[in-house]
Amino acid sequence: MQPILRASRFVLPVAFFGYTAVVNFGYAQFPGQSDLPKDVDVLRGELTATVDSVYRKSLPHREPAIGMIGALRYLAVGEGRKGVLAGEDGWLFTAEEVRPLTGDLDLSLARIARVRDQLEAAGARLVVVPIPGKLDVMVAHSDHKAAQGIATLYDAFLAGLRSHDVAVLNARSALTGGAEAELSFFRTDTHWTPEGAEDVAQALAASGLVDLGDTEFDIERSPPHQFTGDLVAFVTNEDLAPSIGLEPEAASSFIATARAEGDGLDIFAGTESGGTLLIGTSYSANPTFSFAEALKLALRRDVLNLAEEGKGPARPMLDYLASPDFHDAPPEVVIWEFPVRYLTDPALWDAQGPMKNGPVKSGA
Repeated sequence: MQPILRASRFVLPVAFFGYTAVVNFGYAQFPGQSDLPKDVDVLRGELTATVDSVYRKSLPHREPAIGMIGALRYLAVGEGRKGVLAGEDGWLFTAEEVRPLTGDLDLSLARIARVRDQLEAAGARLVVVPIPGKLDVMVAHSDHKAAQGIATLYDAFLAGLRSHDVAVLNARSALTGGAEAELSFFRTDTHWTPEGAEDVAQALAASGLVDLGDTEFDIERSPPHQFTGDLVAFVTNEDLAPSIGLEPEAASSFIATARAEGDGLDIFAGTESGGTLLIGTSYSANPTFSFAEALKLALRRDVLNLAEEGKGPARPMLDYLASPDFHDAPPEVVIWEFPVRYLTDPALWDAQGPMKNGPVKSGA
């Protein structure tokens, strides 16, 4: 069996490049003189872009072909393209969770302590909610050795935050409770499920890290909707995914609306202070996962969601601290959702702005 699997690794690339050669010479329309830039000074940059554009227009079937090759590779050897790790039973994991820590964890801890100091100087309390790796939580469907690194990093991050006197919730404990029922993370998506988000919200409410409020909420639930997990694109396209066992995900999100004015924060009020903010990544920003809504119900507090997708955990926080909204209406509590895999991103603290030379408490 092993020789067959090894041989299949070569069969697929040969088939792909053979197909590419036939298509290029049989169907593609290559750029003529009128398509190419005439200015020698811009030739280097524009020539590549022009050829790429013409190639894409000439091969409308390029994407389906790549999807087919990806599907065949997944079926033959259980692998996807760079960026994804294929686990067992159709589970997919982001390769970011096995990215090595190239920077200094102490540097990140010190910068988080600076954020805490700046918030405390304005009378606000910071609570960090580190999100563990999906590899770590769903280890039953992953490679135990591959999961070890992100699990060790989570432990080190938790211990480091506590040593800097930063209030922190062990969200891993909450998520592992639903892991056996496969309710904590989506099978083919990077993110947690609404059930996983709710478990973490309930754990935060029970931790005593945030005082509970008395706001009542009305809940409006959306009917279940299906979507293609974000990791499927690293294997094949969404049309072919179901045929190789990568079925669409299903989620039922909800909205919690305060019945009356409670301890909510209107960030644009200018004179009002107090309230609860949520800052973080797509785990919080994407309404599919309903984390902000789950926090409202668990904490019985209105929660203003300032999380953003595609910017990591640091940028939204630093932007908020530099904004007039923070200075004019400082909150009471800031919940910082922070996926631990971002600690291995060399660009995590790029353009850190006003936090660069901020004060650090003793020991930070």
